[in-house]
Amino acid sequence: MRKLKKLTIGDYIIPAILVLFALAILIPIWYVVSVSLVPMHVYFGTRVFLYPPLDGITLENYRQVFSFDPIRTGFINTIFVTITSTVFVMFINVTFAYAMLKPIPGRRFIWVILMFTMFFSGGLLPFFLMMVNLGLVNNRLALVLPHGLSIFTVILMQSYIRTLSPEYEESARLDGAGDMRLLWSIVLPLCKPMLATLALFAAVSGWNRWFEGMLFMQRVDLQPLQLVLRNMLDDTQAAMANLPVLARRTAFGMGLQMAAVVVTMLPIICVFPFLQKYFVKGITLGGVKG
Repeated sequence: MRKLKKLTIGDYIIPAILVLFALAILIPIWYVVSVSLVPMHVYFGTRVFLYPPLDGITLENYRQVFSFDPIRTGFINTIFVTITSTVFVMFINVTFAYAMLKPIPGRRFIWVILMFTMFFSGGLLPFFLMMVNLGLVNNRLALVLPHGLSIFTVILMQSYIRTLSPEYEESARLDGAGDMRLLWSIVLPLCKPMLATLALFAAVSGWNRWFEGMLFMQRVDLQPLQLVLRNMLDDTQAAMANLPVLARRTAFGMGLQMAAVVVTMLPIICVFPFLQKYFVKGITLGGVKG
């Protein structure tokens, strides 16, 4: 009772605001899932509902989504881009962040050049011409290579490394460890929370990557999943025309769109809970020192 008496109005208002924000995020997601699970006559009969009727749930929209060849190939392409991009980004940024903590010649000049790119870019046309000259049109690496080095990621990694006690490095140096041995055996095991955070950033970025696919992937079988979804949302009538006649009685345009949205966002939603504790810890400790 004593603790309850100490509560102020703010102790009630702040949780209420957070609950409203959570509902504003969850209700649209729940509506998308509900629409994807109902047949056409249920949707057009009751367009606004909080949950799909139990006797009207169907998976026909999902079956038809996975029957599209672009969806299947888009999944394969996106999985390749996500895994490759995550490994590539982690290797480049972690090694670069560690190297830039050492007193190497020209380090200040390198930092000035890289920080300049955070505020100014070369523009879309030079970027497109460079990728064309490198022969990356209709090449999955066009979705990976441009995102290799991120100054924001480097800064986060360096901030976390600075929080480590210098005694670890000193003791390893006394045992004869070099820089690569020190990085692999001492620094990386101590940086698991930050590595998980950066890996999640890279994976989400790779999974949601579509703009470069729109620019450079002219072949449909090379387009990432998000670009396939975008094209599907833009031209649902064409997607419906490809369905069998019997499937059109259950599947419908809005249901196909919602099912495709669920399919594209579900993998990342499933992965995030396993990395959440590392994500929170990595962001918190990574922002302590700069």
